[in-house]
Amino acid sequence: MKSKNITAALIMVFGGLYFHSAFAISESYRAQLESSGCTQVSETNGTCNPHHSKQQNAAQANRHHQADPDAAADIARTIDRHIAGKYQGEAVDYMESQGWQSQNEERTQWRKSGFTAKFDMNQSNGMVMGVIVQ
Repeated sequence: MKSKNITAALIMVFGGLYFHSAFAISESYRAQLESSGCTQVSETNGTCNPHHSKQQNAAQANRHHQADPDAAADIARTIDRHIAGKYQGEAVDYMESQGWQSQNEERTQWRKSGFTAKFDMNQSNGMVMGVIVQ
């Protein structure tokens, strides 16, 4: 009986230590992450610095997300296959369905995964002639 009690006590102690680590983030660290716009994951993988402001981290992210020219050309070809020769409304529907975020009121400039896409518009008839991706 005594050995069962000791075993149960050891399980409770070690179990408590094991589960206690789930609450390892302190309030000050949580506040620091919140004010910097970082998460524990983004800090760990080096894409965010918790000692900087949200604006500084956003600016740093924009500098590091320069689009690969070959990848940009591939994306432009893919988009062109779906929107070239279509009216702007149809092109907008396609871009939204693919997860692109509009960057202007005219809905002619889009952003996704570090790439910027701009419609090449025929102003006289409102048709999209193609897209330029950077």
